[in-house]
Amino acid sequence: MFTEKMRPTYLSRTKLDEYLANGWYRMGQAIFTCHFLCFGERIYSAVWLRLNLEQHQFSKSQRKLIAKGQQFRVEIGNIKLDKQKEILYHKYRWYRFKGNISTSLKESLFDGGKKNIFHTMECCIYDGQKLIAVSFFDVGDNSIASILGMYDPEYAKFSLGYLTMLYEIQYGIKNSFKYYYPGYIVPGYARFDYKLNIGNVDYYNVGKKQWLPHKILPKTEMPLEKTVHQLKQVRDILLNNGIQNQLFYYPLFETHLITYWDDDYLKYPAFLWCSTLDGSSDYLLVVYDLVKESFLLLHCTLFSDLPSFLEELFEEANMDQPCFLEVLTVKSMITFSNDVSQLVHALKVSNRLRRIK
Repeated sequence: MFTEKMRPTYLSRTKLDEYLANGWYRMGQAIFTCHFLCFGERIYSAVWLRLNLEQHQFSKSQRKLIAKGQQFRVEIGNIKLDKQKEILYHKYRWYRFKGNISTSLKESLFDGGKKNIFHTMECCIYDGQKLIAVSFFDVGDNSIASILGMYDPEYAKFSLGYLTMLYEIQYGIKNSFKYYYPGYIVPGYARFDYKLNIGNVDYYNVGKKQWLPHKILPKTEMPLEKTVHQLKQVRDILLNNGIQNQLFYYPLFETHLITYWDDDYLKYPAFLWCSTLDGSSDYLLVVYDLVKESFLLLHCTLFSDLPSFLEELFEEANMDQPCFLEVLTVKSMITFSNDVSQLVHALKVSNRLRRIK
């Protein structure tokens, strides 16, 4: 599925390589994947990146920054959390972030516990004895995953966050690692764009299950844009066949990750509402499966409503993304196909049966 999270009790370096190669990433002591994100009142695409270390050459500006960083002391080794790093984390946290973020470095990396299922290393930069920057990265057999970086705001002019990434890449090259994974970017949400500056990165195409050059990434292949484009094409075909429908964005697609109830929650970020079945809470919805590149006709039902103030927030600030703000669960899949004519037939049959009843 598009958003998944697992909590293995043990993770080998080989297994980490496999997860990273399939667009997964670390979160605390869990590992997750996603292709859509909701920031504030909007849904965005998540595009995973990686850098081929065997082909990478540092640019002139990168070499210049690395040379400038020689005025500081750099130490790379196994992770070792201490009071100095916690103090730096809190200083950076209040400087850089305003939203929800872990209250401590230990909570962020270890979920508050002591066990670490990842093989984590750190890159520390010191000005004399003063720790001014640190980054953490996990290593597999042939991969490095950059997890977290922070720096002293008083040294912001030295680009230390970017510099620690360059040191991680340099470490990977010197130690014969093949890939460097910096996480995802979010097109249209500039906060993560700095990751594109590390080099000629590839992106993970979830439909093709391939890593392709980011420089040739078309907008139509971004996860959300591709999903909506496919649904709009189906919308027009359904309308031409006399089947009324409406496109909705669905910000609650990650409900399954935040609830205790064991239900089959709808996990798609957008859908076509086609008709209401018997009873006002039952719906026929068309969704697009980005992984299997096919359409599904689903029988869904309402689970519960969101507070009215959230609905007002989305409606006021998100006019270009008309949102459906009630939790939906899937009762059954009626049909699954990449042939739109099968959707048309199934919808006509469903509507005819409903009229007979």
